[in-house]
Amino acid sequence: MSASSQAMRELADGVAFWRSRPKWPADFHNTDYQRWGQQNPNGNFTDLWWQPFLRTLQAWIATRPFSGEVLTSRFKEHATALGVAWQEACVKCLEGDISTVTWDEIKVFPNEVAKIKPTKAPSPVFTSKFCHFLLPKVFPVVDNEGLGNGWPTYEAYFRFVQEEWQSTGAATRAELVAELTRLIEATGQHVYPGFPMSNKITELRLIGRRHPT
Repeated sequence: MSASSQAMRELADGVAFWRSRPKWPADFHNTDYQRWGQQNPNGNFTDLWWQPFLRTLQAWIATRPFSGEVLTSRFKEHATALGVAWQEACVKCLEGDISTVTWDEIKVFPNEVAKIKPTKAPSPVFTSKFCHFLLPKVFPVVDNEGLGNGWPTYEAYFRFVQEEWQSTGAATRAELVAELTRLIEATGQHVYPGFPMSNKITELRLIGRRHPT
């Protein structure tokens, strides 16, 4: 099987698994990305912004086993530092994606986010979801149900996703983008300009690799 055929097979298997999950949206969160983009505080991490964002994190099973009260207290401790880290690492990346940045350029923000949720063992899940909801084209998301949790740190996952995308040939990338675009448009939507195409394709391929049909 050619590299292109293998990539398309992984995408198809990932889509099949995605569609088998009753609560996962058919548009691959295209609508959600638009909403999250509108709600982005652009570095102004206030208590008013945090409460609905916390509910989103809870709905995405990113906060367990900690209560909202514990995480809110820790968020308040780090809100100012988060704002500084956003200005330092993220503002310059707003028009880019994972292929246009390095980990060293953006690490200050996820490293600050990680301080909000204390964990006994390193885990990228909370950090990935927090960052992904704010800057999805740069920060890939880890979902245990689809991907498992085979990466001990968010840096390891970020680098893995980045390498997967960079090692995919240009022609194959174009095929993958065209196919995912077709699937989103089949739901009756236009693809939101902020949709994280490279990260979502890689996520779906990794899901398909883990759950082949």
